[in-house]
This record gives sequence, C-alpha cells and structure tokens, in this order.
Amino acid sequence: MDNGRCAANPQSVAENVLIDPQLKSRPVPTTAWWQNLVIDAGCDPIVPSPYTVRCLDTGIVVSSPTPHVQEKFVASICHYDWTLHMPGCSRHWVSSYDPLSVTVSYVQDGQTSDAAVTVPLVRGSAFVSAIFNQPARLQLSTMHAVLSVDTSYGPGTAVVRLNSGSVWLVACESSINIRQESVNEIVSDEPVCGAVRLALVSNAGCSSVADENAAVLALLASRDAVPVGGSVSIEAIADDKAKFTLCWKIRGSGTPLMYTLPHHQMTSISQDSSDFRWVDEVAEHWTSRGRMRAALSCQWQWIEQLEPLGFSGQTPLSEDAFVHLRQLVAIDAQSLTSDKQSLPQDPYFFGKALARAMRIALIADEVGDTASCNLAVDRAIDWLEPWLYGTNSDHLVYDTEWCGIISSAGLADPMADFGQGRYNDHHFHYGYFVYAAAALAKLRPEWAAERRDILDIFARDYFNIATDIDTYFPFIRCFDFFDGHSYANGLFAFADSRNQESTSESINAYYAAYLYADVTGRPEIAQYARAVLQLEARTSRTYWHLGDVTSDIYPDTYAQKQAVVGILWSTKADYTTWFGNNPEFIYGIQFLPYTPAMALLVKRKWIAEIWPQFLAAVADNSQTESWREIIHLTYAVVDKKQTLEWNSSITSHDDGNSASNSYYWIMTAPTED
Repeated sequence: MDNGRCAANPQSVAENVLIDPQLKSRPVPTTAWWQNLVIDAGCDPIVPSPYTVRCLDTGIVVSSPTPHVQEKFVASICHYDWTLHMPGCSRHWVSSYDPLSVTVSYVQDGQTSDAAVTVPLVRGSAFVSAIFNQPARLQLSTMHAVLSVDTSYGPGTAVVRLNSGSVWLVACESSINIRQESVNEIVSDEPVCGAVRLALVSNAGCSSVADENAAVLALLASRDAVPVGGSVSIEAIADDKAKFTLCWKIRGSGTPLMYTLPHHQMTSISQDSSDFRWVDEVAEHWTSRGRMRAALSCQWQWIEQLEPLGFSGQTPLSEDAFVHLRQLVAIDAQSLTSDKQSLPQDPYFFGKALARAMRIALIADEVGDTASCNLAVDRAIDWLEPWLYGTNSDHLVYDTEWCGIISSAGLADPMADFGQGRYNDHHFHYGYFVYAAAALAKLRPEWAAERRDILDIFARDYFNIATDIDTYFPFIRCFDFFDGHSYANGLFAFADSRNQESTSESINAYYAAYLYADVTGRPEIAQYARAVLQLEARTSRTYWHLGDVTSDIYPDTYAQKQAVVGILWSTKADYTTWFGNNPEFIYGIQFLPYTPAMALLVKRKWIAEIWPQFLAAVADNSQTESWREIIHLTYAVVDKKQTLEWNSSITSHDDGNSASNSYYWIMTAPTED
C-alpha cells in the first residue's frame, strides 16, 4: 500500500485489550457474527445459533431465546438462562477465529496469557462448551429457579429443570458430582477439568420434545465430540453448479450434534454429506429466522444451482426494444454531467452515480450506439480518476488498524458516510465501484489494465478469498458462510447483534465481484463470487422475502401484515429501514439497483402473489415517483406491457437508475422462474 495514503483508525486494534496480541499481525474481521466481542466492553450478545451468548470478564451468559412476535417485528428474547462462572478470572479476549467459530480465552488474575478456560463458540453447536484448562469448581447460576437436578444419567451429568419451563443438560468431561447449591445455582464439590457442556433439552411452548429421555440420550451420544472450529470451501463442479462444504474441527471423539438453519434444510445436504443423519429426538430450536433442526455430522455439503448470469439480461431484446433503447440511452448519456463538483462527494452516492453511468455505457454498447457508449465511459473515467489518485475531497485511505479502505470523512467521524470509516456497508459502497470497474474492463480494457492494481483494491476490500497471499484485507469481509448471507454493520455494537438491510445491494456487490474477476481473466475468483452470489440470493429470498421460497419462517402475526423484512438482525426481523418507515422505503431498498442480477432475486411467482395484497398499494401510495418506479419495476417479471405503461409517465428516477436502464430491465427481465 502507498504509505502516503495510509492512516490509523482511531478505533484502534493495537490498543484493543479484547483481542489476543498474537492475532493483531493479520487483518482482524470487521463485520463478523461475533464482532460484538471486540467492540466497546465486548459484552454485548453474539449469536452462535441456536443460543445467544454474552461474554463477561468473569463468565459467559447462555440463553435459549424465546419469541416475541408483533405485527412489525419478530424478536428473540434473551434470558439469563445460565451464567457459567470462571473462578478467579477477571478478563477475557478473542484468542482465535475462523469462518465458523470464535474462541474466547479467560485469564486468571495475575496471569498475562495462559488461558484458565477457553470457550469455543461454534456455529450450530447443540452445546455451548467451555474447556477448563486449570481445575476449578463448577458454578452455574440462573435468573430462574432450579426446580430439580437429576443426576441419574451418570457422573458429571445433570438434567436441570427450571421454573421457566425449560430443561437443560449439563455434561462434564470430569466425573464429578453436580448438586443444587441454592434456589438458582448448581455446583460441583470437586474441581472440574476439561470440557463443560450445556445444552437445551426442552423449552415449553417454543422448543418442546415428545420424549424428554430420548432427547437427553441423543444429546449425550455426542457429548465427547466438542466442536472447536471449522473451515469452509466452495468447489465449482459444473458451469451451473457449486458445492459448498462446511467442516467442523472436533476435540475428543465421535460425531458432533449440530443445528441447521432453514436454508440448509432446503438443500440436498442429507444426500451430499457422507456422514450426515437427522436427529429429530432433540428439540427443534426456535429462532427469529425459523426453526433449527439437529443433525449428526462432522461435515456438511450441498449443491447450489447457479442461474445464468452475465453483463446482459436473461431475455433477448426485441427489435422494437432495440430501437427504443437507442433513443433512451442517447438522451441518458448526454445528461451525464461534466462538472465533477456537482457529483456526490461521499463513496456511497458517488458509487451509485458511477455505476449508473457505466450501466448506461453497457446498454449503449449492447444496442450498438458507440458514440453514447464512449461518452458515458469518458464521463465515468473523468469522475473516477480523482478517487483513484486521492485528489477528491473525501479521499480514500488504507486503514492500517482494521485493514480496509475507508473514506477520510469516515476516518475522522464515526458516523460520517453511513459509518463507512467504521466498516458499515463496505460491500454496498464498493460494490458500485467494482461494477463500474468491471464495465470499464469490458469496454476500455487497456485503460483498466493499466490501473488494475488500483481497481483491484475496491474488490479486495470486501471480497478477498486469498488471505494466505493477500494479507492486506480480511477474508470476505461481510459474508457469513453459516447464515448464508452478508452482514452490513461494522464496528458498532448492538443488543440485537449483526444486521443487514439491503439484500439487493449485497447481491449487486457479489455480482460486481463476479463480473470483474471474469472479465479480467481470474476464473477461480469469478467462480467463488458466483457461488456466494447465488447463496446470498437464495437466503435473501428465504429470510427477507415472506412466502417466496417458504412460508414457514415467520409467525402469521408478522407475515400476514407485510411481505418483506426491512432489516434482518441476528436476533430480530424488523419491518423498517435505517432511513424511514415508509413502506416504499422498506420494500424498495430490497429491489435496487436494477441490473441483470436482479433476476436472481425478483421471481415471477412471488411478485404475482404479493402484488395485489401489498405491492400495488405500496406503489400507489409512494410519496415520490422514483420510489414508485422501483416498486413498479418488480412487476416486469409478471406483465411487461403493464409495467411499460406505468413507467411511461415517470420523469424522475432513483439516483442510481435511468430511463434506459428501467426500460432495459423491463424488456429483459425473465418472466419464468
């Protein structure tokens, strides 16, 4: 990196006592599911799933969430079901992580690094586990009352019934005797060493089981297989197929009991994973994004079917559309300003303007209007070069603390540029830049080749898949391989943990990464991006689109009132946006920008079903015609003629859209799912 354009983020990694010093020599994640552990005091909740966990300096708090359902949100209510105390410990830090886990180490008073207890928090684990490296007395307390402690399942084991209606299993590696100490505490008289594991057996009303004894036995069957980490991989097995593999690292022996989310359950995971077996004797955990189902397996594999995708739309243009587009695109190209000072100065809105210009250029190229194509490309290059060389007002710098490209305004002010300097929305922002870079590499290959190293940086910031080689950026900054979609919030802690609002802008980011890698001759990166893009689209349709892939995610109280989630958190589905509660905002932010990649997200069957009940009124009541157009454009997958009629009266477009792009989408949008 050019040292003249580097800066140290005031939110320091070097001074962060919640991160093991040995981890600070390489990029630390900024948008991970466990990010709350290294922000502020590090005690806000994280969600390994199916449990919610808080890490305090003296212990961990474990909760099995229960539902709180309203017309406008579905939330997971976290209780202090159990606190596992770490005797003699007064601080903790993140000591290791990988794509499927994070490990928290607890250090005793007077110690500098040797962990008395390590807590591997692994995605999907049926147990929350703590490994006592130094002998200590077991101490578990609860906010509820302990009704009974059943130790008949053997030494080191207890089934504990609470007055909340929940039943829990405590399983220790040591053969200790567990007993009730007080109304809300259980302890051991002997010291415990090795693994201490805690699992929900049953929770009345939301995670119940038919046979409690069978559930306990199923859990105990995997007590010796302690997940401590994991790895992920993607393999292209055909032009239209990609294999995802999630593999868990195990301490001990046997096969771990893991919980799957609904988007896992919809795949061929049980056929494609050699040792996979569903275990329905244990409870299906309730979560705010559907029920989690248990399975025995060290490795999950499934196939994602890849839909056709490129620079052009899926439906060929008719001759009439071709002629009309030439008229529209010429007007749009001429409207692109030569006054750079009139352009947005922040990376998000500038990125949208830049991508809009290159979208016009691509359309002009496709319809054979060379003059308009060249004009749009020339404008885009003129706009972009100050950003490449740091001569624009809100110039970009490399953050030497958290290892990313951030705006200078965001560096100085945590809330500037939508929190971009603290790593909010990086895939949204730079996805627009990378889309423009891909189009430039296609239309002006010599220009792009000369600036490849600089253009690469925008993609590397959020889509670095080669961290063994590229040590300047973390591994795929925003994407979560277990949840199957991205998170957008960076170094800000929230009680609901991680969140993402605009699925369509997330999809645009991976679409851009795919196009850019493909057009610049890097097939391995392109294949990886294409697979991530397809999974992101499928989980977006599963968790943000109500009734699209499935109707079984959200309770009727919420699902009958709207057809989308506005912001999906780790513990909440919320019908809102960060910028307002207007229905056109909440729906529309899931539908922009309109590129050929929207065909992965906007499906005919779903739009046809929700149009009469929801979308028609949202469009009619939109306060601006630019938002009305965004809603109307979804209908192109149902009825092109009607959409054209609506669109003919539009005179003002979203700042990332244009008349030619709207018309192009209408005419090329697929009308078959």
